[in-house]
Amino acid sequence: MARSSGSSGSSFSIIGDGIVITGNIESKVDLHIDGEVIGDVKCLSLVQGPSSKIKGAIVAQNASLSGAVEGSIDAGDLAIASTARIGGDVTYENVTIEQGGHVDGKFKHRSSKSPNLAKSTVDVKEMAIPLELTSDDRAA
Repeated sequence: MARSSGSSGSSFSIIGDGIVITGNIESKVDLHIDGEVIGDVKCLSLVQGPSSKIKGAIVAQNASLSGAVEGSIDAGDLAIASTARIGGDVTYENVTIEQGGHVDGKFKHRSSKSPNLAKSTVDVKEMAIPLELTSDDRAA
């Protein structure tokens, strides 16, 4: 069910309480999930209600999670509410976790500005500075 969010003209979809969806969801609009999703969720922005369950990976630019998640999360801006229970690894750019929010998984910060270290090369000979010890520098 898509509804207009008002002045911006963008729309969002709601998966209501009591609805169970089995399968992946990919959306170009914002999602609000109060029901259960058994599958991956990929969208622009995700709001998860406190009674909601998601069993699958989440990929979103913005995610506000309040329910149960069993799967990995990849989000730009991530807010984890005090009622959230997450079991999976989390990749984020910005994260906020309310006191009481529970995450059982690894956190990894993602930055578009970080260098690709695998492709970096350094000539150690150019960086090395010869060290010369004098008799005054040696211990007696």
